[in-house]
Amino acid sequence: MHQTLRWHTVGVEQNLQVLRDGLFETRASLQSGKHHAIEKMGHWISSLDIIIEQMAAVGAEVRPRVETDLGYGIRNHEMFAMIFFQPSTRNLFSEVAVHFNDGSCSLSQEKLTELASLPDAAETLAWIGDAALKIGVLREIWSPRPADAGKLSERRKEYESNANMARLADRWGLYEHRIQFDPHVRKKTTEIEHIKGTLVEGVFGIVFLQGGLEGVASAATFLRP
Repeated sequence: MHQTLRWHTVGVEQNLQVLRDGLFETRASLQSGKHHAIEKMGHWISSLDIIIEQMAAVGAEVRPRVETDLGYGIRNHEMFAMIFFQPSTRNLFSEVAVHFNDGSCSLSQEKLTELASLPDAAETLAWIGDAALKIGVLREIWSPRPADAGKLSERRKEYESNANMARLADRWGLYEHRIQFDPHVRKKTTEIEHIKGTLVEGVFGIVFLQGGLEGVASAATFLRP
């Protein structure tokens, strides 16, 4: 982790399993007449199963690809999984928190809020990656000739464009492993490229937190247009 920054460990995998098991037990204890509550908890359990499965796929399929390219292991596996959480996951945990506002849930309201905030964490990691790339890519685009100084911004944009970062997202398989419940609606190419670019920025955010600007500069070679 970057020497001046700290990251709070949420315990995502453990908390997801605790929540799932708690909901399963609660549903089993409900009287047969409470159809709506039974159905609602069944939906939540199915949604949690999807998230748990998607997180496992991220760890088994995506992280090894990224680590192979980087040449080292990503130390914080939970943080890496966070970058894949999309805004559509937020409602699941918010709904559970509202339903169990009496404190009877297997997870505390604080932990449910943390799970609901995972898309915000993903956005923060992408913001960090975007900021780090603006300096980290300098070694790739630098020219010592004063006459080339005016071209630096143009060259940087070529590296940082969503279309360019989408190529790296495809190489790593980031987009297909998003953790989300978005409806299967056909998205525009620009929208897909934006999502892919954000996912790549999230990876670079983790690279910065683990290896600083030197790590970002080394990884920026994979963004060569």
